[in-house]
Amino acid sequence: MSFTVAKFGGTSVADYPSMRRCAEIVQNNSSIRLVVVSACAGVTNRLAEIADKRGKQTESLRNEIYTIHSSIQQKLNRSSTLEASLSQLHDELEYHCQKPTENWGAWRDELLSFGERCSSLLFSCVLNDQGTLSDTLDARQLLKTNSAFGQAQPDDVSTKSHCLEQKQKLDCGCVWVTQGFIGSDDKTQTTTLGRGGSDYSAALLAAGFNATDLEIWTDVAGIYTTDPRICSSARAIAEMSFSEAAELATFGAKILHPSSLAPAIKNAIRVFIGSSQNAAAGGTYISANPTTRPDVRAVALRRNQTLVTVHSLSMLHASGFLARLFEILARYNVSVDLVTTSEVSIALTLDEGGSIANGQALLPAAALEELEQFCRVEIETGLSLVAIIGNGIGRDAHISQLTFNTVNDYAVRLICQGASEHNLCFLVEDSEGENVIRTLHDRILS
Repeated sequence: MSFTVAKFGGTSVADYPSMRRCAEIVQNNSSIRLVVVSACAGVTNRLAEIADKRGKQTESLRNEIYTIHSSIQQKLNRSSTLEASLSQLHDELEYHCQKPTENWGAWRDELLSFGERCSSLLFSCVLNDQGTLSDTLDARQLLKTNSAFGQAQPDDVSTKSHCLEQKQKLDCGCVWVTQGFIGSDDKTQTTTLGRGGSDYSAALLAAGFNATDLEIWTDVAGIYTTDPRICSSARAIAEMSFSEAAELATFGAKILHPSSLAPAIKNAIRVFIGSSQNAAAGGTYISANPTTRPDVRAVALRRNQTLVTVHSLSMLHASGFLARLFEILARYNVSVDLVTTSEVSIALTLDEGGSIANGQALLPAAALEELEQFCRVEIETGLSLVAIIGNGIGRDAHISQLTFNTVNDYAVRLICQGASEHNLCFLVEDSEGENVIRTLHDRILS
């Protein structure tokens, strides 16, 4: 039997008209039994600002949050009951802001959770208001993680167990609404998966409940051949493989969280990406076996890249240098993206999404100091990564020829190809990235 988990992002639940459109999507698909929502647009940013101020002099920010929620609540029937529940959450938020911050990471995650807790309550009430029986489930009772506040890692086994304990609820004809982005550790402390983690939450819960489909509703009608804001000839992609989508998510497609596909791939859950603002426009289906596998599916751009190059003559015909380098990076939680090597140097890019949690530096000063004890380190910023995504890339000579002819007039700082047949990547100056993308798209995909 089909069982769909539907996720709605912040812009999809930004206000009452947006929530009504999302409710209609749920009502038109009887297989949707669990809905995962982000915080209303703008709320998490305000909560993060409150966190940065440690809760001091934040009354105006809290009032802005209350106004966003109240404007939705006032449009609903049975408003007095909802108003009491919403007021309780707002009171808890205000109380939390006054609490001492002995463990700032835990305090911050608890603070950020209020956005999703309020939006899930509101969306469930919108569903009920439109005639669909609905209630809320606390994601912290379902999604279990470690205690790495700000960027918690899920415990798949424990999450699966907790989901199956609640599975009977999902078989009762009620549409349950839960929160993206948040979970809890083994001490029941609230944790977050990091910004953009609502897609990941939805995929983890879809796997936990053995769903057949995952729908991610956002503000665009699927995944495009490139960013349409950069290239006017970009077009929606009807279908793609898990491998292609994972590469696109990793290399710049903002529509998907890079980690979100892993649970779907592992559990063969079909994924659909569509626009909550225009559900009739269709979208992109992602599955293990799409009907077509073109040489090039899309091109992507990822800005603000950091290139680190280390030089040392001790690398020459020596063993253990790479192990020493990566041991230091791992110890400081620095996530590496692309890597190329020569006899006496190694060039690598740093993965911003994997390295930064709660505002930490990409390459901490202490890590740099350790590296400089045995090698010379160069750090370059202001770079953009261009990725060509497809199938069998590197085996087809004409793709490589078109690519290198296109970048012939640009200074390429790094080229990486061969580790995956689904991508070819290179770095250019930030100022040149968009021009490269437009030219590549016109020559390869138009």
